[in-house]
Order: sequence, then C-alpha cells, then structure tokens
Amino acid sequence: MKSFAIAVFGLLATVAWAGNITVTSPNAGDFLGTSNSVKFLITGAVVEVTVIVTATLDSNPGVNVTVQRNFTPNSEGKIDNNVPLNFSPSTPEGAYTLTVEVTEPGNTYNVVPPIPVIVDVKAPKFGNSNPLAGSYVRGNVPIVIDLVEPNVEEWRVQINGGDIPNNSGSTNLVNVNWDSSTVVTDGPQTISVSVEDKAGNTSNKEIAVTVDRINPSSTILAPTFGSAIRPGSTLAVVVEISDQFQGSIHWTGVRVRMLTMSDALIGLVPRRSINSSGDTITWTGRIKTTGNTPDQFKIVIDAIDRAGNVAVVQEVVVSMTRGRTRGEDRNSGDTRNRNGN
Repeated sequence: MKSFAIAVFGLLATVAWAGNITVTSPNAGDFLGTSNSVKFLITGAVVEVTVIVTATLDSNPGVNVTVQRNFTPNSEGKIDNNVPLNFSPSTPEGAYTLTVEVTEPGNTYNVVPPIPVIVDVKAPKFGNSNPLAGSYVRGNVPIVIDLVEPNVEEWRVQINGGDIPNNSGSTNLVNVNWDSSTVVTDGPQTISVSVEDKAGNTSNKEIAVTVDRINPSSTILAPTFGSAIRPGSTLAVVVEISDQFQGSIHWTGVRVRMLTMSDALIGLVPRRSINSSGDTITWTGRIKTTGNTPDQFKIVIDAIDRAGNVAVVQEVVVSMTRGRTRGEDRNSGDTRNRNGN
C-alpha cells in the first residue's frame, strides 16, 4: 500500500497543468493608436502567470515595444484582464505584428497566433477649409474641409453644438451643406468639426462665422443730384455704405461707375480712400473731367456686403457747363450767368 501511494505521488509530480489563453482584442487588421490594451482570457491557471506582449514593426524588426505584466488567477483558475500597450507620438507608423506569450511555473499554454495590426499615432489634421473663420454667411453655406488623414473613421459637423442633416461621413473630404436660414437671429455662429481616425486619435476644429441676412444701404453724399461742373475740373465722389455688423462691408464690394444717360459705361471712378467707423464705411473717389466728358452723365454705386447681400443701386446725374470763349462772353454779356458760371 505504501509503495502504491509513492507511485501515485510520483506520477502527479510529473503531470503538467494545461492552461489556455484567448486574445479577445485587438483583432487582426485593427488600428492601434497611442493608448491601447491587449485583452485576454486565461483558463486553467494555478498560480501567478506572466503575460508578455510584443509589437514589432514589420518593415524593421529592430523597432519593437514589449510590455510584461503578472496576474493572479481567481478560484476557478481564470484571468480576464488586459495588458496596456502604448506608443509614443514618435513611434514609426505602419504594419506591426503582435505576439502574446504566457508563462506559469509548472504549467503549459497554447501558442497564440501572431496578430497583424496597423499603428497610427498621429491625430488627424485639417487642411483647406470653407468658410474661413470670421466669414459672413447667409442662405445655403457649403462647409468643405480637407482632412490630412489616411485612416478616417468618422467626421461630424455641428452648428452651435447641435447636429444638422447629413452631417457625418468617413471620407477625406468634409462636405456638408448648412441651411443658415434655420438660424432664428442674425449674428455669431460656431461651426464645429470633429474627426476620429481608425486608431482612435481625434482632432477638433471650430470656425466662427456670422449669419448676415440684411441688405446694406448706400448713400451718395457727393456730388448731389443735378450738380454742374466745368470740363477739366475735378469732381469729388463720396459714398457712405452701412450694414448691420461692423466689418461686414469691404471696399472690394463697392463699385462706383460713370455711365452715359443711356447706361453705357464711361469708366470706373478711381478710389482715393476708405474710412471705417463702426458698421459704416466712407468711400471717396475723384473724377477728372475733360472736354470729351458727356454733357450729362450718371454716377452709379453698387454695393454688396461680405455675406452677399446687395444694396439698392444709387445714382446721381451730373451736368457739364460748357463755357463760351472770351470773345463770345464779351458779345453776350449774360451767357455766363445763364450757364451758372
């Protein structure tokens, strides 16, 4: 009987325990960012086990990251846990292979097949965008942004923190139409764009714009309607343009023309200066008349604000006074007075 017990004890001493590990995440082909975890389930463990995770760059095996952690099984021999696997922002990106090993004194484990993954540690970047920050907008506003990111998972566009129709996608180009007519009151609005790549890296961008749906107004301060000038004289042209927001009018949106009475273009009035005060700009120009200047002509002002709202066209009529020669003046003493000279 004693010899039998010794034999059984010796047999048990030579039997190896059989443990099993299953890696539940990541899966083959997954993207890994800067912060990750390798999740696993171990069964059949008896004492403390060591899990070793190694990520190796396929194109350069000399580049690798290894993490080792110890775990204690529960009363059922199970370990349901994870090993953190983090990469620095300077880690070379590309295809990697993960290997997961388990060691436990007196126990053996199955071999985990290598897991191919893609490491992407750089956050998405924003390229060219429309509208520009500080823009004035109205009506249908195209929101178009280039994304510098090869692995886009999802982008989302919001206005003042709220969703709008068709505001998400997974392309490298954000392209959303925003109907700004849904905004109740004109004024500042915030366009927010968030992007997440397949590795979980995120970036956000905000574009401040102003909804402006009110037409500007323009007034011709000089010359006055029916003004009369002599050929060869200089005529000052002064225009005032107002809008509901400061900065919403720019001189490039102001056009001052000389037209014949039949609306044929004589030429553009040269701009001399621009002065801004609050929501109003004052545009000043000069006209140098000649002997070829028509007896009557019109000065016409067109103005459009940065949002595309158009002011009512304003115009004045200017008359030329053709003086007589000195000899004619002596023979007709009342000619100058009749002509208003």
